[in-house]
Amino acid sequence: MKKIIGILIFMSSLLCAQGLDINEFDPRDLFPVNQFDVNVGKYGLDTIQCEENLTIYNEFYKQKSYDSALKSWFYLFVNAPKRTKNIYIHGVNMYKNFIKNEEDSIKREILIDNLLKIYDQRNTFYPGQEGLVIGYKGADLYRYRKSNIDAAKQSYDLLKRSFNIENEKSTARALNYYFSSAAKCYQNGILTKEDLIDLFSEVSNVVDYKDAAINQVNFDLNQKSQLNSKESKKLKKNKDELEKLINVRSNMEKILAPHVSCEKLETLYQEKFETKQEDPSWLERAAQLLKKGDCIDTQIYFQIAGKLYELNPTPKSAFYMGYLSLKQEDYSSAVNYFSQAVSGEDDQIKKADYLLYLAKTYAAMGSNAQAKKHALQANQNRSGWGAPFMLIGDLYAQTSRACGKNTENMTESEFSKRVGYWAALEKYTYAKKIDSSVTKQADEKIKQYTDQAPDKTSTFQMNILDQPTYKIECGWYTEVVQNPYFSN
Repeated sequence: MKKIIGILIFMSSLLCAQGLDINEFDPRDLFPVNQFDVNVGKYGLDTIQCEENLTIYNEFYKQKSYDSALKSWFYLFVNAPKRTKNIYIHGVNMYKNFIKNEEDSIKREILIDNLLKIYDQRNTFYPGQEGLVIGYKGADLYRYRKSNIDAAKQSYDLLKRSFNIENEKSTARALNYYFSSAAKCYQNGILTKEDLIDLFSEVSNVVDYKDAAINQVNFDLNQKSQLNSKESKKLKKNKDELEKLINVRSNMEKILAPHVSCEKLETLYQEKFETKQEDPSWLERAAQLLKKGDCIDTQIYFQIAGKLYELNPTPKSAFYMGYLSLKQEDYSSAVNYFSQAVSGEDDQIKKADYLLYLAKTYAAMGSNAQAKKHALQANQNRSGWGAPFMLIGDLYAQTSRACGKNTENMTESEFSKRVGYWAALEKYTYAKKIDSSVTKQADEKIKQYTDQAPDKTSTFQMNILDQPTYKIECGWYTEVVQNPYFSN
């Protein structure tokens, strides 16, 4: 601390290289314009002063003594803006704290202006994350000035730029404020209802993707016996992000619920189809929202999905056609379209989704072995996902009695027709173990099929109570299951 005091005394006589007197200028006042040299070196014009100020501000920042850290921080912000990215990360945290505690409305607005400038300067001197930083700026602008419609519109424009850059890498916070600012613009006549509906389709698609991707990462991390500090922080950050995504989805659905019934969407898209049918982006947003709302049994979805595939035969447009074919029970076409989607997709999360629908199509066709095969492939592309195992469990349950044998021994025959439910129950149990989102569905299935599985008496009569496992050999699968009544 003596060293810090000595440096502070020395600092009292220093002048910033840009002509700003550290002792006279209060960084709580509006930052000066055009004070920053983009060609400045990492340490500015004076390496010693740069490092001394870095030490001072770092020490005070660690203690959360932001008022004491501010002038030394500001020296670096003006004179050595390339010294460390922490100038901007810490600067944001400090100014948010000042804004929070400032009661004077005029001074608070100045602090907000300075906060926004910190984001601008970060992108100037630390390029490469422009979309992320613009998202931070847009979110904070809306957070602090959402009652001002001009600021809300500016926030929306910033967040739209961020979304177009980041897309599936957008943070949950940026997505939330993007949609909220759009809703504010809609309420004030700046955006139309259709604009808001289109945005819902785009953002909800990203939310669903991020949810799947983060859950996969978390599952893989949780499989490790021990995590290092970096992995532990990542896991915690991911869990926080998942909670935020839940809130984003909830907020969006609450705002848009009155406008997205199948009837209203069908009317809207029928009205717009003639003028929009050559616009692949519009078609994709419409197809996405109709699918999400389970509004597939409509003529307009047939028109939109078909036109989208005709104009732009991508994996996604092939998937929409496959989904339509599956709903229409045209299984041959569904297999064809879903196979196109799978073969053309490089992203593992999306490929897994297409594989699962391909598996569902084979299941509907009665091609159980193919259904199981593709469900397992879906799991290989997206770990920690319960849906593929729920499907396999359904297949085992549905075919249990058909897999049984008719013998002269009635007990043996009935046991063989029921034992497939053990396999089904294991898959449901495993599905909810790895994926909490299917817990309710899995529990319902377990309750439904537990009574249909062999009981302890029939297991005793088969003389296998002392065997830990039992091998099921069906025409389309072989599975070794745990004997639920075995005890050492």
